Formats: sequence, structure tokens, C-alpha cells
Amino acid sequence: MSRARSVRMADSEPGASWDAAGYIRHVLLPIGAIFLLSRAVLLLVGVLTSAQIAPAEPASHTLLSYLCRFDCSWYLSVAQHGYSTVESSAQAGATNLGFYPVYPLLVRLVSGLFNATPLHAAIAVSNVCFYVALIYVYRYARLLGSDHHAALLGTGLLCVLPQSIVFSAAYSESTFLLLLAVAMFYLRREKYLIAGVAAALLSATRANGIFFIVFAVAWLVRSVGVRGLFTPWRAPEKIVAIVFAPMGLLVFWGYCFATTGDAFAGPSTMYHGWGWYFSPPWRELPAMLRSDDVTFYSGLTILGLSACSLLLLRQRSYEEFAFCAALIVLMMSAAVTGSLFRYALVLFPVWIALARVLAPRPVLCVLAFSILALLNAIMMSAWTLEKSIAI
Repeated sequence: MSRARSVRMADSEPGASWDAAGYIRHVLLPIGAIFLLSRAVLLLVGVLTSAQIAPAEPASHTLLSYLCRFDCSWYLSVAQHGYSTVESSAQAGATNLGFYPVYPLLVRLVSGLFNATPLHAAIAVSNVCFYVALIYVYRYARLLGSDHHAALLGTGLLCVLPQSIVFSAAYSESTFLLLLAVAMFYLRREKYLIAGVAAALLSATRANGIFFIVFAVAWLVRSVGVRGLFTPWRAPEKIVAIVFAPMGLLVFWGYCFATTGDAFAGPSTMYHGWGWYFSPPWRELPAMLRSDDVTFYSGLTILGLSACSLLLLRQRSYEEFAFCAALIVLMMSAAVTGSLFRYALVLFPVWIALARVLAPRPVLCVLAFSILALLNAIMMSAWTLEKSIAI
């Protein structure tokens, strides 16, 4: 069996033989090259933006400082000092209880193990998680039937999508992406305990991780039928991920109740400190599109994401569509829309579906990548200058 064939089989067929050297050469190294090149280009854009547009920045400005913007300080405060009910002096009502614990705990662990500064540890955690997440996105694409080139293209899209710098910054997006890809991958591979543990950690990384239940329920219905959904005792192992998924969120709520007396201290501080609340999507989306500020672009992003998600239906990835549709509706319901660009990034099944469409069309593929890369560079400039569109 040829090396290329063994790599293809190993990705798409459980238990198939594979060649380690071939896998490294054909999968791990290309993904690593895409990852490193995209990060280097974005940092270069940040340096050039700072030099040409904001030359008054301190001379002590380091390259890694471009990876610490906006919410970075909140995550570092949790990693360094733990949770606190003390409000920010610059932002009334805001506390670090609005930031969920898995990512800061990883940062604290790495910082302690390697005697690194919290910022260095945070950036290391984010980038390692992102690279491993890209590998799992590749594997997931192969599991859904994508060929090798389309699967690699899917990882490339994640690297060039606008605001993909957050995957390398001191943010929780890369951790969320990794846990989501692992949970979905192993549920489809029927490794229920691994999927369940990943799902529990997912909901303790971001509250919207609880929506993994939508994917798990849709997968269960297709696996055992609607009747099987209401008779879980016949195959109890299949509901492990559904049972585990809310555990991370519930544990964090329990911690908040024990320490503050308010189980919903996270949502409370997000409402009072950031103005986050939810209203019907049929009200919020039209309001976004009528806006004349950054909210308008958030509305366009949601429309574009919704259109791309329909490709999942065309490719019969019904469980993935149900999950992505649920999160898109959640995004439509957000009254504060400045962060919706990065919330869209983690919906990797959409980008896998788009990659499968682009892969056999090289001209369209080059055009799409060029446009996305240009928008990504613009967003990187906005991120460097701390403009509200890049929050």
C-alpha cells in the first residue's frame, strides 16, 4: 500500500493502518506551515501598522504585546489572582467572573510548570491549542468524507479568516475550538467518554459550549432514531456526552454560588459591565443591518455565516448544521455585537463545508483566500490599534 493511500485510510477509516512518517510529511508539516506562515504575516501586519499609524507607542513595545489586546488582561487576572467580585475602575459593573475557568487554569498550570510569565504562558497555550485544533479539524473533515486537499484547505481557512489572530492571542478561542473539535470527532468515532469529558470542559471554557448538546442529540437521533432518544437505557453509553456536556458550566455556577452567593455571577457581570443581554433574533438582526456603525458589519457577518452554513445541509452534515444553526441564532440574539466576528470563527464545520466547495475550483479558491486574507489584514490593523470592530 502506498504511503499516500495509507494516510488517507488512517484519516477516514477507524482502525485502518497508517504510516507515521507519511502522516507527518503529508498532514502535520503542511498544517504546521500554514499555521506558522499565517501567524507570521499577521504579526508583520501588526508591526507595520504600529510603525506607520501609531509610532508614538512605547519603545518597550514587544512583538508578543500584539497578542494581548482587549480581554487579554481579564484572562490574565484570573490566571494570576483567581476570581474576584471587585469591579474594574475603568468599567463599572465589570468583574473577571465573566470569563470562564478552563483557559485561565491552563495558563496558570503552564506558568507554574515552566516558570513562565502569565502572558508568555497564555500565548503558548493558545498557539499549542490552535495547532492541535487544526489537526483535529483536518481529521474531522476526513471523517466527513473530504479528500486530503479539501481537509487541508479547511485548516487554511481557519488561519486566514478575518480576526483569526485571536487563535494565537491570550484568548480562549483556540481552547474552545480544540475542545469542540475533539468532542465532535470522538462522538462520531463512538469514543463516548473522551467526547463527554471534552464536552464538559467545553462548557467550562465558554458558556455557549453547552450548545454541544444540540449536536449530540442530533447525532443520537440519526444513530438510534427518535424512539431511541426516549429510551436511553437501551444504549446508555450513547448519552454520555449529553449528560457530561453541561457539567463544566454547572460546576462553575456552583463555584460562583459558593463564593459570591450568586450562581449566575458570570451572566450578571456581563450584563452590568458589558451590556450583554439577549432579545429575539427577529428584532436584533434587522437592527444590526439598519445600524451605521460596527454593528452593521456584525449583521453582514451573520448573514454570510448563515449562507455558508447551508452548505452543511447540501453535504448532508445534518448534525453539524443543527449545532451551527443554534449558535448562529444565539449570535443573532446578542444585543452587543462587537465580538461576533470571533464567535463565528469557531464554527469549524461551516469552514469544512466551504473548503469542500472551493477545493475543486482553483480560481474561486484563490479569489476567496485573497479576499479573506485582505480582510484579515484589515482586522489585524484594527486589532493592533484597539479599534472597537476588533474586540
